[in-house]
Amino acid sequence: MYQSAKQIAEFESFQVFINCYLKEIDKGNWVDTEDWIKHKSIPVTLTGKSVIELELTNLTLTFALEVNYHSLTGRHLIGQVLKYCPATYQWIIQDYLPFMITLIQDLDLAEQKNKCTDLSHFDELTIRLIDSFQTMTTYIEARRRDAERLYSEDATFIETEQSLLFGHWMHPTPKSRQGMASWQHPSFAPELNASFPLHYFQVDRNLVEEASSLPMSASEMIQNSLERKGPALQLGNNDCIIPVHPLQAQWLLQQDYIKEAMSHNLVKYLGAMGEQYLATSSIRTVYSEVEEWMYKFSIPVKVTNSLRVNQTHELIAGTIIYNLMKKLNYSKDYFRFIEDPAYIKCKFPGREESGLELIIRSNKFLKGNDMNICSIAALVQTPLPGYRSKLHCIIDRLAKSESRSTKEVSIDWFQKYWRCSIEPLIRLYDEHGLALEAHQQNSLLDLSTGYPETYYYRDNQGYYLSKTHCETLFELEPSLKGLPELFYEDALIQERFTYYLIQNQLFSIINRFGQDSLISEESLAQWVREQLIQMELQLVSLGKQLVQKVLYSVTLPYKANLLTRLHDVDELLAENEQAVYTKVPNPFTCLKKEKDYEKPTTIVV
Repeated sequence: MYQSAKQIAEFESFQVFINCYLKEIDKGNWVDTEDWIKHKSIPVTLTGKSVIELELTNLTLTFALEVNYHSLTGRHLIGQVLKYCPATYQWIIQDYLPFMITLIQDLDLAEQKNKCTDLSHFDELTIRLIDSFQTMTTYIEARRRDAERLYSEDATFIETEQSLLFGHWMHPTPKSRQGMASWQHPSFAPELNASFPLHYFQVDRNLVEEASSLPMSASEMIQNSLERKGPALQLGNNDCIIPVHPLQAQWLLQQDYIKEAMSHNLVKYLGAMGEQYLATSSIRTVYSEVEEWMYKFSIPVKVTNSLRVNQTHELIAGTIIYNLMKKLNYSKDYFRFIEDPAYIKCKFPGREESGLELIIRSNKFLKGNDMNICSIAALVQTPLPGYRSKLHCIIDRLAKSESRSTKEVSIDWFQKYWRCSIEPLIRLYDEHGLALEAHQQNSLLDLSTGYPETYYYRDNQGYYLSKTHCETLFELEPSLKGLPELFYEDALIQERFTYYLIQNQLFSIINRFGQDSLISEESLAQWVREQLIQMELQLVSLGKQLVQKVLYSVTLPYKANLLTRLHDVDELLAENEQAVYTKVPNPFTCLKKEKDYEKPTTIVV
């Protein structure tokens, strides 16, 4: 049956929202469908094996959710929603969007009862929910005609970066773009294949601070890049140029301190020039297949939980971490970092950040080296109706070319993924006290052969250095002493690392295999548990502690994006960049007892 873009967006918005709710707020009462429908008057046939009853006590309402796919890792597929009407003793079908707003209203009432009215932002969450839904509708309408390319087994880096129609799989407002007007989306949204020239400011060098871990300075990189295709600039010895995102340029020109600097000829707006750049999945990092550097900008837009601003310590971290990684020499053929080796910023009196902060990122995916580089977010995203996920398409093609079953290929694929991604990340933490914010969007795979060959990590905001390793790290890279923001207590590191690496990244792969009926989540989770038990015997330090918590804790830490949004927390501005965290059941404790894993086993096919 044909579904409109609006219907698809409403359904997918509901899936992410309700799964957040079930994890963070109330898991509900799970009952067998056949038992539940006995003696009930319901207007539809329920095909799911389970039903979840939700009691909204603050509104005295009862709902029932049809479970079409029960996920071990916690991302269920929910079908129809029914609402109980006490006046008629009947259940009626409830539309998704009104139901989500009802859930928000109930949460707000709960906050009021707990006298937390200052912490509840019913209006903000509702607005962002609707904004996300409407934006998703726009993207689906524009891209459904080229759906084959969205999930193609062969795609370029930028094609996969611009394919995320549904967004963050664990966020209640995944496509909210506050600060970006509807008419600006075609020009700047990656989902709409946006490309654009950058805007440039000429700035007096007395206002400029820059650093580079490479022989060439940041300002030289920028000028050389612009002049390669653009005009030859007649700059004075005391001037340099800084590119900004077009959205940021519009914002900057309205700021009083920029106007003041322009009136004194300290800053000059040069307008749009040079190469066309394309928006990547983060919106604010831009890419060109012919340019050696990507640029990561501040933009006046709230994406997921935060206003996207480059902070000074993040700029500095990029150069220092680049130096540290060279000395650690941890990059391998199958595990690599995408470095941020240079930055440039402007300093204005009384302002820590001016909006003219730029991170320069290494572009490892120039034309000719950009095929089949895919973020895990793009790999596992839910496909449009009638299509298969990118992962599903890849497994099917491999199975046909190798004359093997999809289950056999799935096992091999998953094991190669583990060995180039999850295992090296845990060992890095164990050996050097360095954990990475390795969520889906920060994690890229080279799938040139169809199988994961190399894992790439990106994002200079996502480094967590253990305080217990600080002296050793200071010896390797003394400049780390000037950046205490990078060092954390191990309890906090392990909380975040467990969420980003295990829940956000690993579980998304396991869930996609399960939802696509390629291999069960339980089989993959059993294999992972066995690998963790083996690693527990091999690791000697912080990684061992992490693995033990993942294996044996009854619950695992979970980043509560719904509660973060309800309380309107901007995690980039909060202390320790701390979002709201909660605990959710640990899938590994739902598996067989440890004694069943004393001998090495293989996944049953």
